[in-house]
Amino acid sequence: MNISNFTGTVLEKGNNHIFIDAARCTGCHLCEIACSMAHHRICSPKHSRIKIHALRNPDHFIPVICQACDDAPCIKVCPVNARTREHNGTVTTNDERCIGCRACLYICHLGSPAINPDSGQTMTCDMCTDERSGPWCVTACRTEGALRLFVDSDFTTRITKEQAARLIKHIV
Repeated sequence: MNISNFTGTVLEKGNNHIFIDAARCTGCHLCEIACSMAHHRICSPKHSRIKIHALRNPDHFIPVICQACDDAPCIKVCPVNARTREHNGTVTTNDERCIGCRACLYICHLGSPAINPDSGQTMTCDMCTDERSGPWCVTACRTEGALRLFVDSDFTTRITKEQAARLIKHIV
């Protein structure tokens, strides 16, 4: 499968959406660094809520971020109800309740929840809720444009459907 055939996915939070265009990702990891700075005030990709995965071909990278599924299995599987949906649509972990069992990580179809290396608890994208300027990862990725913030859900839905149709066409 050629990565250019299917390049986008959409993370929707309230009226905002992060559009992930994997074909534009260069694997620079600036989004990971920005995320760790935003949430932990340290420059450490291990503390990031977004991860860049390299495909077998070293020229292709996939940014992986929580998609806040409508029917989020990570919420249902948590034995201590530490996973909750926030007012902005994100799915986050209550640090006071999380026991670090990783059930949410194992059930996630993307493997999206990251493990905080300091606490052992899971962490996922909260769209930098406290930041007026929006998600730091999107700001860090402005040059490459692999992560873009949109407000118009019709646009992102249309783009994703078109790209999915191209992928299916090449598989069948």
